[in-house]
Amino acid sequence: MAGILKGIRAAFGDVEMAPYTVVAEKDGYEERLYPARKWACTTMKGTSQQALVSPMFRALFNYISGKNDPNIRIDMTSPVTTYVEPGAGPTCESSFTMAFLVPEQHQENPPLPLDKNIFIEDRQELTILTRRFGGYTSEEVITKEGKELGEMIRKDCETGVNFDQYYIVGYDPPFKLFGRRNEIWFVKTKLDIAEKESNEVSEEVENREIIKVSEEENKEIIKVSDEVEKEKVPEEVESEKEDNKKKDSEDVKDKERDGGVGSGES
Repeated sequence: MAGILKGIRAAFGDVEMAPYTVVAEKDGYEERLYPARKWACTTMKGTSQQALVSPMFRALFNYISGKNDPNIRIDMTSPVTTYVEPGAGPTCESSFTMAFLVPEQHQENPPLPLDKNIFIEDRQELTILTRRFGGYTSEEVITKEGKELGEMIRKDCETGVNFDQYYIVGYDPPFKLFGRRNEIWFVKTKLDIAEKESNEVSEEVENREIIKVSEEENKEIIKVSDEVEKEKVPEEVESEKEDNKKKDSEDVKDKERDGGVGSGES
């Protein structure tokens, strides 16, 4: 009964999803961080991605349906990703790698594929740039969506983005007619992310040094100012003493003068 319920939920898209964190909301797209996870994959080559969707999906579905060791059913997950490595020209074969996320309960020890065309990818942490679009995918739709997303990213002057390869990502079963979710993923390189983090750290250290220097300069200014004030005090005291002497001397002279005048009149 539990297996039937899971099958019904999976048919309507109620399945385990690949976890991710939205790093930044951009103008029309977003940057996400996907943690490292294991994925069951199969690779085929051809000039048309659409022609290879069914055989690749069937091979992976057989794997989760029990064509594995120890012959167990594995829950369906979402999304289904297809990594595209375009050929050298429009008539050349491209490489397409479709993948199902291995459910969390099997991440540590995924069932061994019995089909030699199925392999387990230990996909490392990914930082991707993407946006959603609806409907059903076709090669024309994928080309259009990829071009528009690429233009948005370049307009934002994003660096370190791999535009040569990309992921086509689908979230829904084929018979879901409305509210479908699809995406194109462009991957940001680890080098660019490391460089950006390094620059941020350097900038933070530099700002701290500036603050430190400013604090030291302020202390020095206060110290010098205090010393100047200390030097000024004796001078001002002496000046005040001299002024007082002069005033006292003038007072004496005035009294003598006033006394002389009085004596002459009497």
